[in-house]
Amino acid sequence: MKGSNLVLMTIAVVAVGIIAMPSTISLFAGQHTWYAINGSNDLPCRKCHADVFAELEQSAFHKWNGYDWGENPEGEPDNTACYGCHRANASITYADVGANVTDVTPGTKAHAASTVACMLCHQFNASDAVNPLEGKSMPGFAAGGFDQPAGSPYNYTDGTHPGGHAAHQGFIQSAVNDTKMEDANEACIACHTHIPVKINWTHRYSLEFNCTPEFNLPPTHFNVTDWSINGTYTITVYGWRNGTGDTNITGWPGSYP
Repeated sequence: MKGSNLVLMTIAVVAVGIIAMPSTISLFAGQHTWYAINGSNDLPCRKCHADVFAELEQSAFHKWNGYDWGENPEGEPDNTACYGCHRANASITYADVGANVTDVTPGTKAHAASTVACMLCHQFNASDAVNPLEGKSMPGFAAGGFDQPAGSPYNYTDGTHPGGHAAHQGFIQSAVNDTKMEDANEACIACHTHIPVKINWTHRYSLEFNCTPEFNLPPTHFNVTDWSINGTYTITVYGWRNGTGDTNITGWPGSYP
C-alpha cells in the first residue's frame, strides 16, 4: 500500500514538473531580454510614468524639452523630455552608456534620474547648472524678485535683481525649510499649478490707532499714534476648482463676532 502511494506521489510530482517547467523557463527567458541603451537607444520612461508623460504632452511650456522645436513643434516628445529635467543637473553624474556597450559611466549621486528643484532651471546663471543634453535642455526664465533664501543652493538673485520687496518671501523661505520636496518646490507648485491648496489663515480682527487734531484752525491734519492690532480670527480657504481660482471659504470679516 505504501509503495502504491509513493508511486502516485512520484507521478504527481512529475506531472507538476511537466506543466510548470515550461512556464518557469519562459519566465526567465522573458525577464532576461534587456533593453539596449547604448548609442541613441533609451529606456522607455513612459512605461512606468505614462500619466506624467500624458500631462507633459498638454503642457504649454515644459513639453519643449524633447521636441524638435522650430522644425516640428507639434511633434511627440521623446525621452529627452524626461531627461530635460530629471537628468539635467550638471552637478550630478548619471549612469550612462556610450555608443559602444562597453563605454559605461556609473552613476555617482544618481542612477537613472534625480528629483529636481524648479529653481535648478529658473535661477540666475541656470545655463551653468543645467546639462545641455545634446542641446535639448533649456534653462528657464529666471524667477527673480526674491531675496536669497537661507539654505538654498540656487541663485535667486544676481547683481541687478537683489529682491527685497517680494510679498511671498516668507512663503518661499518656509518651503525651502520644509524637506518634503526639493528647495521651494512646494511654493512653486502651490501657485503655478492646478494642485488644490488649503490654507488655514490667522488674520487680525482689526488695525487700531488714535487720531488727534493738530492745534491749528481749521483742524485739517491729524496726528496718528498708538498703532496696534486687535485679536485674531481663523479662516480656512480651500482653492478647489482648477484653473478658475474659485475657493471655499469658512468665515470672513463679515462674520467676526
